[in-house]
Amino acid sequence: MSLKEKLLAIRDAIKESKTVCFVNSDNEFDVELEDHEIGNQNIYRLYYINYHRIGMLGHSDNRSNIGLINWPCKPFMLPNGMSREEGFKVLSYLTDFIEKRDDVELGSLTSVRTLDSVLSNERFGFKRVEEIDEDKILNLFTIDGRALLFKRSELYKKYFEWYTENVTKEEVEEIYSKIGMEFKDIVWLDKENNKEKVLKPNNI
Repeated sequence: MSLKEKLLAIRDAIKESKTVCFVNSDNEFDVELEDHEIGNQNIYRLYYINYHRIGMLGHSDNRSNIGLINWPCKPFMLPNGMSREEGFKVLSYLTDFIEKRDDVELGSLTSVRTLDSVLSNERFGFKRVEEIDEDKILNLFTIDGRALLFKRSELYKKYFEWYTENVTKEEVEEIYSKIGMEFKDIVWLDKENNKEKVLKPNNI
């Protein structure tokens, strides 16, 4: 690389660093996210996004750089015969179930990754697929951190609210019964006895 090319590279790096330097604001957390039009895709993917700020020492104006956790999970299809609305209710129930554990925070990466691992369990009926065409995947976003920064991103135009509050176990059992499957709650491995046990969180 010539000296000129090195100087140009340094100039571009400085420009880029300036574009991610903003005044810190707590208003970035309290943001209303609006639904966007979605297509008829039948391939889905859990997707965790967390925008946060990384403080810059030595600055008196509270400036910071933007940090990003961008975590798309593995694509999947809903169980045969299950509608999109029903599938989202099942995912919402499983999310709530997972987040009742004392060691899982609401809307966290741990919650999303745990749900993603649960979907690989065959008894829930979800089917893993290999898909690299982004247009064929419907992302189910969980947004954490500074939502305003997500709202300014390109991914925001793909956002919609898929989560439904307070889905009951009876609703989920009925959904599974309609497609000829029996639903049972998630079980966790009891490491001490090396056995599976139904989750009994301390906060219930």
